[in-house]
Formats: sequence, structure tokens, C-alpha cells
Amino acid sequence: MSVIAIPKTDKSKLHMVEGYRGISLLSFPGKFLEKFMIGRLNNFLEATGQIPPQQYGFTTGRSTADAINVVMEFVRRGRKLGLKCCLVTLDIADAFDNAWHPGILATIWDLKCPTNIYSIVKDFLQDRNAHIRIGEDACSKRVTRGCPQGSVSGPTLWNIIISDLMVLLLSKAPNLEIVTFVDDILLMIQGLSHSAVLTTAVNTLRIVEDWCKKHMLEISEDKTALIPMFIRNRDI
Repeated sequence: MSVIAIPKTDKSKLHMVEGYRGISLLSFPGKFLEKFMIGRLNNFLEATGQIPPQQYGFTTGRSTADAINVVMEFVRRGRKLGLKCCLVTLDIADAFDNAWHPGILATIWDLKCPTNIYSIVKDFLQDRNAHIRIGEDACSKRVTRGCPQGSVSGPTLWNIIISDLMVLLLSKAPNLEIVTFVDDILLMIQGLSHSAVLTTAVNTLRIVEDWCKKHMLEISEDKTALIPMFIRNRDI
């Protein structure tokens, strides 16, 4: 694919890579193949229930309002039962840009995707090269990462990646509920004591860290926050 470098508004950065935004226009045959591939893959994922209900982004019939209601109900239930509660917000740094193709394929394979669908996704992702020219200079690079935002395939491929984390957390972390919206993750933790909640939070974050290493991703530290939910006398 050919990448066009479009200068950003900050002219002081035009001598740096960060001063340009890369835009690539895909061919019509490529778009048709992508839409056909994702249609088949979505049919498989929906028929087998592979996308967990905790994902509220890029999913039919779910919205931000639904996600907010789940969080509110979690807090109300904890208050009613007299439990200690806290919320941990996580954001995956440059999620779509860093979606690792081998990790996507490995996850699809683990889902026991039909061979014909897996093969077409594999052919679509591998042997991709980006070509860019600025003035008289040109270079090429093999592309092994990225789910282009705004593309037909991006939402589905990203949901496959993040679903792997949700399944892992729900199977290994007790007293934990999850809400995700695209690449934003909210961990909701309850326990009988502050120490129990803290232990669950620490163990959960270790699982997330190991998962990020597996998929070549990183958590954005400046967007990570722990929010204690104090019990008050007034209604929520």
C-alpha cells in the first residue's frame, strides 16, 4: 500500500516524523476482499458467541448508556451488601496502531475458527508492505501491526484481541467484573475488606501486564486510575 504523508498544523515539527500524518487509500478490490472476509468472520463470531457481553464498543445492540448502567448497578449492589468497591480504569496505548497481526491470528486459531475463514484472514494480514515517498526520498517497510481506524476490518479484529483479555481475566480473577468500550477497560472489584480488594487489583493488573507482553501492547500509564467507591448514606 502507498502511504501519503500529510503535514500537521504544527509547522515546527515538519522536520520530524511526528509532524506528519500517514494516510493510505486502499484499492477497490482490496476493500471488497476486506468486506467479504470480515462478513464471514463476523458470522462465525456471532454464531459461536466469541465476543464477550462485557464489550460495549463495536457491538450490535450495546451502547455507552448500557455500559454506564452496568457500572451503576455494580456500585449499588456493593453498597447494598456492605462490600468494599473500587474501579480501575485502563487504556491501551495506541491500541489500533499496535494491534499485532501474529497475535490476532493466534487468537483466531484458538477460537477454533473454520480453516477457510482463518486462511483468508491470514492471507489478508501477511506480506503487507507500506511504501512512502517524500520529495526525492522513498522507503518501504513490512507491516506486522495495525487495525486501521475507520476500516471495515478494524473493529472486528480489535474486538478479537481484547476479548482474549476478558476471557482470561474472568477465568482467573475472582470478585471482578469488567466493562470495555473498544480499547478502554474498566475493572470493577469488590471484597469484604480493603486488603481483599487491593489483592484482587494487584493480581488482576499482573494478568493484564502479562497479556500485554503476549500481544506486544502497553497500558497508557497517564490514563490509568484507581477510584475507590465509598459507601455513603445518600442514594446513588
